[in-house]
Amino acid sequence: MPIITPRIGIVGAGAIANSHVEGLRAAGCEVVAVADPFEAARNRFVGVHKVVAYTSLAEMRAAEKLDAISVCTPNSLHAPVAVEALENGLHVLCEKPPSTSLAAAVQMRDAGRKSGKLLMMGFNQRFDANAQELARLRDKGLFGQIYHAKAGWVRRRGIPGMGGWFTTKAMAGGGPVYDIGIHVLDRTWFVMGRPKPISVSAITYAKFGNIEKYVCEGMWAGPRKMGGTCDTEDFAAAFVRFDNGATMQLEVSWAANRPDENCKTMVMGDKAGATWDGEQVELYGEFDNAITTSQIQYDRSIYDDRFKHFAKCLRGEATCSCTGDDGVAIQSILDAIYESSRQGREVQITIPA
Repeated sequence: MPIITPRIGIVGAGAIANSHVEGLRAAGCEVVAVADPFEAARNRFVGVHKVVAYTSLAEMRAAEKLDAISVCTPNSLHAPVAVEALENGLHVLCEKPPSTSLAAAVQMRDAGRKSGKLLMMGFNQRFDANAQELARLRDKGLFGQIYHAKAGWVRRRGIPGMGGWFTTKAMAGGGPVYDIGIHVLDRTWFVMGRPKPISVSAITYAKFGNIEKYVCEGMWAGPRKMGGTCDTEDFAAAFVRFDNGATMQLEVSWAANRPDENCKTMVMGDKAGATWDGEQVELYGEFDNAITTSQIQYDRSIYDDRFKHFAKCLRGEATCSCTGDDGVAIQSILDAIYESSRQGREVQITIPA
């Protein structure tokens, strides 16, 4: 049954949860509660958003009549929280990444299938208007066959909360690949038409993990924690092959001795290509026996962000375009990046049916 005004609970009261509350409320949802084991985080969140606080999802489920939850926990908790919610009859919006392993992402997907509840991946970059417009142009045949793409996001100095959970592999799953790489990976894959990944050749490096000696201009996600953990990579490069013959190059860093580079997507088709760097999209093609370069202008308001899309799915007004299957596909690439680097060779991808 469609849900007229979805009642939502937030799990995890960290910084990212603020955008979830604001986005879901703007989309017509009623955000009523938050669950977080840390009292200080709960109290801070309640003071800002005026919700009821609980120590766990189980406690929140028992006390509140919820339709769905939004998962905003550290990465390693995404799967167990999502599975618990789905198995107890709640729809789920899960912040990226899906999880910290392919097996866990598959468990989430299967829990969604078994429960019949919605599991939506919160891949916000594919809901950017530019990504959706490029996908529309792809469907119209503008690019022809997209056979190669590049995705990149390079920070010269940008290790988040060094010494905290972001740089602790057991909690985060990885470094920039999980934090910012997944954004450009997913949005580029989405624009390509979501082909099935079959293999990855990749390398990861950890060159800036000495907390005391790391030179930076600032530290987003909080100051460095001396004595904390920093065991993730700070740079990665990968080459992904897909079952339709297409390929993608990925390059991402938190720290590198090179200029910063904005979040960038490039796709090459046999009829036209495109680059998307920042807000502007450029198209490269041919017209009337001449090479053409153009910038696109369109009505961005026709496209929904991830929160509006989730709300529409709950109300029965849309079909989810960012599913648990998509989460499994992206997670398979993430796992393969680290496995290829570990083995020093290309590795094959097998996605459980």
